[in-house]
Amino acid sequence: MKKPAGLIFDIVLVFLAFLLGYLSLKNSQILPKCHISRLIYYNNEQLYIVKGFIESGPAAKDKKIVFIFKAESIQSGNSNYACCGNILVNLKSENQLSYGDELILRGNLYRPYKGNSLGRSYRDYLYNQGIRFIMNVKTDADIVCLNINKGFILKRLALRFKQKAESIIYRNTSFLTAAVLDAMILGEKKNIPWFVSDAMMKSGTLHILPRLYTKMPSIAL
Repeated sequence: MKKPAGLIFDIVLVFLAFLLGYLSLKNSQILPKCHISRLIYYNNEQLYIVKGFIESGPAAKDKKIVFIFKAESIQSGNSNYACCGNILVNLKSENQLSYGDELILRGNLYRPYKGNSLGRSYRDYLYNQGIRFIMNVKTDADIVCLNINKGFILKRLALRFKQKAESIIYRNTSFLTAAVLDAMILGEKKNIPWFVSDAMMKSGTLHILPRLYTKMPSIAL
């Protein structure tokens, strides 16, 4: 049996560990002064011009290109500000885009919807990934490619390898099988049908897919 002094030391140690974790979580939730959410109004009709680069591998979905965009500056009217923060971009374009491409985008910015109160909202889902806004870019006229690549070379090579592996999987198996294998092996969940995720949830096998977020739009990470 431990002596009282040793027991008190253990309690203090556990308390300090919880306190450190709490303070670390709070610190991660504090946004810097340059964060994009501090510089724009919540007005869906307002057009913004944002300069930055593609932070994720672009994914084609529903005739759109979807990717995470790391903002570096934002302009509204005659005002231009340096900024930081990630935006989820929905882009209607036929351009071939890649991770690291520096772009200037024009479109509407809006907060992700909350969803219902029965479960975690889509807004919370994106907030946990550091994404506070969604941007809709409607035409190729609203995008300027600056022909500069700001991505890390190792991540760029990893994404190219992932794309190559995906093409092999989809070329040699049926679409449904390929979608499940793609999620299990490469962590890409965009092609998992909703009825498959529901069936796996009911059968208790959903855990074999990495962080599948059912009934919510997926993004390429």
